[in-house]
Amino acid sequence: MSTAIIHTAVQFIMNQEQLIPGGQWVRETRFGRWFLSAKTWFRYVLTEAVKDFKYLLGDDAPRSSRVLDIGCGQGLSFTLLEQYFNPRIIIGADIDNTLLKNAESAATLCQCEIQLRHETVFKLSFPDESFDMIFCHQLLHHVSNQTEALQELYRVLAAGGVMLISESCKPFIDSWPVRLLFRHPMESQKTAEEYIELIRSIGFHVDEQHIKTSSPWWSHQDFGLLEKVGFSNEKIITEVLLIARKPNKNL
Repeated sequence: MSTAIIHTAVQFIMNQEQLIPGGQWVRETRFGRWFLSAKTWFRYVLTEAVKDFKYLLGDDAPRSSRVLDIGCGQGLSFTLLEQYFNPRIIIGADIDNTLLKNAESAATLCQCEIQLRHETVFKLSFPDESFDMIFCHQLLHHVSNQTEALQELYRVLAAGGVMLISESCKPFIDSWPVRLLFRHPMESQKTAEEYIELIRSIGFHVDEQHIKTSSPWWSHQDFGLLEKVGFSNEKIITEVLLIARKPNKNL
């Protein structure tokens, strides 16, 4: 594929971002919505993220009877959250009503109570401190005002509660395969260090031992080919996963 064709395709996708009403949320491409329902996504991205969160929390996991899955999409995370965290109730919230309709079938696979809500992360309808745990997987890089989104999530998280955050970082979102096939607000993308700094600035406490950064082969522009043949040893962080805790009021 020539550079000119790639540039034209990327420019077209970037122009489409301006069509999103309000400019706060960029709806995924049709290909992106399909990929997020694929077994590959569930097995190698979503499942591994939940397992990593469980490992990082260890014995430090809070009582997670009330879980908010923000940006739940098609609800593929529901069974994983139930398996690893044993909640009493999971509320799956998303701005995209089409995805929420698909999440109805995923909800039937769980033993715990599942509620689906049409919500925007910038103005959630829940009271303060409604949740013991928030699952925020690959949401922030889809919104333009990440500070406002995190402030609202901080509000609805109970003191002592945790937010499980996993994000793709700027080097990955900026790569030509991602810009060609997916859609994101490019001006708000951040490195792993910038995400950690932003989350802490909101008031969340993030311990160093609760941070995991990575550079999986599929997140490289060349899909890891240069590294496989020994031409590149550079490790550019493309993924960050962390536990953000809301401090207790008496601390």
